[in-house]
Amino acid sequence: MTTSVRVRMYNTGCGDCFLITFDTDGQVARVLIDCGTLRASKGTRRADDAARQIVDDLGAMLRLDVVIATHRHEDHVSGFRLADLWAGVEVGEVWMPWTEMQEDPEAIGIRRRQTAAAEALLSLIERLPAADPRADPAARAEAAARAEAAAGIMLNSLTNETAMKTLRNGFAGKAQRRYLSLDSDAPVIVRAPEVKVHVLGPSRDPKVIADLEPPASERWLAASSAEGRTRLEPFPKDWSIDWGEFSSASELEPLWLDEALLRTINGATADDLVEAAAMLQGCENGTSLALAFEVADRVLLFPGDAQWGTWKAMLANPAHVDLLKRTSFYKVGHHGSYNATPRTFVADYLPRTARAAISVARVEASNWHSIPHPDLVAAFTAKGVEVVRSDAPPAVSSASVVVRGDISVDLDLTPDLAPSLTAEPLTLVREAAIAGSASGAQTPAR
Repeated sequence: MTTSVRVRMYNTGCGDCFLITFDTDGQVARVLIDCGTLRASKGTRRADDAARQIVDDLGAMLRLDVVIATHRHEDHVSGFRLADLWAGVEVGEVWMPWTEMQEDPEAIGIRRRQTAAAEALLSLIERLPAADPRADPAARAEAAARAEAAAGIMLNSLTNETAMKTLRNGFAGKAQRRYLSLDSDAPVIVRAPEVKVHVLGPSRDPKVIADLEPPASERWLAASSAEGRTRLEPFPKDWSIDWGEFSSASELEPLWLDEALLRTINGATADDLVEAAAMLQGCENGTSLALAFEVADRVLLFPGDAQWGTWKAMLANPAHVDLLKRTSFYKVGHHGSYNATPRTFVADYLPRTARAAISVARVEASNWHSIPHPDLVAAFTAKGVEVVRSDAPPAVSSASVVVRGDISVDLDLTPDLAPSLTAEPLTLVREAAIAGSASGAQTPAR
């Protein structure tokens, strides 16, 4: 038996949505991994567009063998809010991380703590006093933008319950739900018997889940500095007191702060709200499903938004390292952020012949301006790894990369092109997609 492989990266702005098609001697299996958009994304398309396009692309056979939600973040699941749309799609299985189990006490505890923290921080952000109207207009605008960005990240981290309800209970047919962890038995794609699925994360060890920040030698960004940033001034000047007066008034002594806390407060900046929100978001990223699909001697690596704890465990596991060394397709972790793709993986294990797909769009948030991180993209390029971005697809289709306007990009991962994937002239596929996009019509490509 021979299996051809195609990966379709849908454009959802800053979010993930990938459809894998495995064709084993004419028996086709389709696996959908995520469908979401970050609320603050400034891309031309969103997950709802992709969801409708997926249903159109499936054609008469409205079936997905497996739907995978790597984790509950909005930029990975928001497209599943269209419950009525998905109700017409037959699904064989739904895979989610073990932290979505409804009756597991540890999973329930993790979800409750993360949701409570997100709601508390969002409440704090929303209750921040307005900037002093006498302040410089630019400073007021900056403070408002920071608060809006932090709120957007927090909303991304909340339960996204409507989408999760579809994943838990929706779709046509009687989809079996599987909740996976590093210790799970390997799941099987029934209609793709030649494909071996490896679960690389998340761990059930809370220390691994909480290990977010890689050491300096593994990340793509130096430690941040508060130098040059705008201080956050929460109270109008009429409600402030000069520090010298405050620190010399004996009647205010009970309010005096110890030196350690004082140093922390003095170092606070306007960006701290965004950073606090991003740190909490990282905690949920630590629960992300990380999967490898092995086809013959090739591996498709989909790490979701896995953080350093999961990657550290992968790099320490010889069997997993063997998979990393045979990666032919890499879904770049967390849209190419500084801490979701270790340097060791790129430098030592990722083959030069691999392709790296980055699903990304501009986001109005101070700490998201460098996503994808330029040093990471440069490292791919320097090694010879072909990088395909959803926000800047190739201008011209090739034998193995088909651009469908701003809808999606198809990557044929079959060494010898399968006839079923090249039946139409590739240039005509692209021109039809662009024409359909320009006229507002959706372009079928089944």
